[in-house]
Amino acid sequence: MSPAPAGRLHRAVGIETEYGVTSARLVPGGEGAPLSVDEAVHEVFRDVSSPRSGTHRFTTSGARLYVDVGQHPEYAGPECVWVSDVVAQDLAGDAVLASMARAANARLEPRGARVHLLKSNTDAWGATFGCHENYQVGRGAPLPLGGLVGLLAARQVLAGAGALPAGTADDDWPEAGGTSDSGGLGRPLGPMRYSARADHIHGAASADPTRERAFVNTRDEPHADASRWRRLHVVAGDSAVSPWTTALKVVLVDAALTLVERGQWDLADCELADPVRAAHVWNRDPNTACRRADGRSAITCPEMVDLVLERLSALAADEADGLTARVLDLAGRGARALRSGRPEPVATELDWAIKHRVLARVAERAPSGWRDPRVRRAELAYHDLSADTGLREALTAAGLMTPLTAPQDVEDARTRPPRGTRAGLRGRVVAACERTGRVASIGWAHVRLDDPPRPQIDLPDPLRTESEDVETLLDEIDALGPA
Repeated sequence: MSPAPAGRLHRAVGIETEYGVTSARLVPGGEGAPLSVDEAVHEVFRDVSSPRSGTHRFTTSGARLYVDVGQHPEYAGPECVWVSDVVAQDLAGDAVLASMARAANARLEPRGARVHLLKSNTDAWGATFGCHENYQVGRGAPLPLGGLVGLLAARQVLAGAGALPAGTADDDWPEAGGTSDSGGLGRPLGPMRYSARADHIHGAASADPTRERAFVNTRDEPHADASRWRRLHVVAGDSAVSPWTTALKVVLVDAALTLVERGQWDLADCELADPVRAAHVWNRDPNTACRRADGRSAITCPEMVDLVLERLSALAADEADGLTARVLDLAGRGARALRSGRPEPVATELDWAIKHRVLARVAERAPSGWRDPRVRRAELAYHDLSADTGLREALTAAGLMTPLTAPQDVEDARTRPPRGTRAGLRGRVVAACERTGRVASIGWAHVRLDDPPRPQIDLPDPLRTESEDVETLLDEIDALGPA
């Protein structure tokens, strides 16, 4: 029996991750030729594609697996109401893609080529791909977008994945641990930024996440009863390798939205005059003060985090299992790490701190220091999903990355829906169709058997776990037998 879930959220939450893909020779300098991106993605999805579904399908866990615009794999996890389930489902997406890449590489070995799937956010050509979060929000509740975006600007740095600069200018490559003459901390991570996505964000909010990258996508697409709910679609976050970074991202936003819905906080004290500029500036030096919306005061990134945590502290006291309290404590330690310029308080939990330790050790041994190609290769390895060429499993085994969920929970989440949401209904229909070879049209808010045709069953409530119509459909699928 799986352990009890932990960290009760106040709404349905889901994470969707866009993965980078690249190809290389199996043996450096060997005879094999790397694949193009299109070829590599096609090879990865060969085993899961079908003439009817193409490269798009829902899974028995209620997740959605597909190739998105721009030829990158994407895994949209199912709706969850527990932090532990959000983390397990996110890691399950990594595991599913890793197994697909492993199968592809077995087929490619005779050709002398291999593919790598990366849970990262930028590539060598300056392109960016993201990690999106979805939060169920009551339609009648106010959504103070200005204050929320200010909170997200600070969270962008606190929960960043860390990143080396793409450019080669000397200004991009200061000495590691450098300090400023004014008493500020300057660039304590050396050439590293705290966030990979921050510099690619150019708007507070936008209806088009492809053409104008912003913190929040405002397209009204609730995937639920539109008269009751809307979906807050946060599109600026970095993809997390560490499970604690994932938990931190989700808990901060869920808790802030909860206080807004209760009328206990309007987020006005988080509103910034220019949140985009703040994210860019804080990405290099989080202790730079950026102007608030009132025009009369300024605030640093760790000060913003402390302000938010002071507001959220009451929510943790109501929790029984203590996971939310642990995550908020991590955020407080993260603020202290940002303020001091010393990653040690969060050295095994937050991605930017873990990655800095790894890359700094490589740079110390490399002839060219931080500019050495081996540092760049180590950064890619940090995000590589493969157990052979990636670093996550090795870092966890060495005690350099703290786990949050057990490996068996992640393995279970590959096929088992999370508890407490409609994902279980969706996943059971998928499983029944897989057993019988029948075809169904599946969406976030509906299921419909197509073989033979049956009326669509709507699932407008993300928190509904039972449906007589779905039970009837499942009985009918089993009675029909194999297609």
